[in-house]
Amino acid sequence: MRFRIIEGKSYYTYLSEGCKLCRKGAKLVLFLTGICKNDCYYCPVSSEKIQKDVVYANERKVEKIEDIIDEIILMSAEGVAITGGEPLMRIERLKELLEIFSQAELHTHLYTSLPINRNVLRELVDAGLNEIRFHPVELRNIEKYEEAVKNAIKAGIEVGIEIPAIRYDNSIVKFVNKHDIFLNVNELEFSASNYSKLAERGWRIGKFYEATESEKIARIYAEKVEKFHYCSVRFKEIAQFRRRLIRMAFNHPEFYKVTSEGTIVCGLVRGDKDKMRKLLIQKGIDFVEVDEGFEIPVEEAEKLKDRFEVWVIERYPTSNRIILEKQRLR
Repeated sequence: MRFRIIEGKSYYTYLSEGCKLCRKGAKLVLFLTGICKNDCYYCPVSSEKIQKDVVYANERKVEKIEDIIDEIILMSAEGVAITGGEPLMRIERLKELLEIFSQAELHTHLYTSLPINRNVLRELVDAGLNEIRFHPVELRNIEKYEEAVKNAIKAGIEVGIEIPAIRYDNSIVKFVNKHDIFLNVNELEFSASNYSKLAERGWRIGKFYEATESEKIARIYAEKVEKFHYCSVRFKEIAQFRRRLIRMAFNHPEFYKVTSEGTIVCGLVRGDKDKMRKLLIQKGIDFVEVDEGFEIPVEEAEKLKDRFEVWVIERYPTSNRIILEKQRLR
């Protein structure tokens, strides 16, 4: 079997449409709810989200639908990955958003651990769902997804199984090959919320917060599965996250300098906002007003350092505007 090797030592024989868009950094990650009836020891969901009925669009906390739309525009999204928690625990919310995404011609894929029944599946497909990925909890009882997989195939959407590489289970291999569906195997990842549970089970943490023996397990699946994709922790950083940042960065005004990592560099001027706003307008300086002051071109910031408190900053182009570096100009 021939594999295509891609970023971060990931590889595949088959990529679903959802995975293709993720690789481009074109998929918005919609965390639909933190509510979930399972308690998987490897779950990486943070304490701010787990078992809380909150919604996030990428890093942006969602209070209203317009917040999701703003995030779609910010990153020029071509699709949406719907995750949780368990998204099917909030079925009406899910259907409402699927209809909106469908109208915007965005590809949607859904992660669920539930063997969804035919009627609910039909409602989701009618609302615009394009792809579904089933996750057997702790890799147990794959057979209970038999009818759900058959129904999804009949409904004409793409179907797969997605698991972390915590152990090899031949029943999963037989299942995906039998139904001619794809298997995505994710490298096991350490997070603040699952660290102690993984460590207790003997997993060791690597340079990029990967579980060091996980990739070896993935290789066993790769040798036996027809439609296979191995997604490494590094791939998520290099492809999915960085490319999403770059898409966001180039949607900012032209005065922001975009780095190869997808961060942006600009000047930050602080002081009396009314005076600064008036001066910037008078001088014809491009600016974006933020809570701390005004973001402006770096070269213009240099000219104002004797009159105001001025900084050069490097930050993420995301809605939460996390600053990575900050240098005072004097």
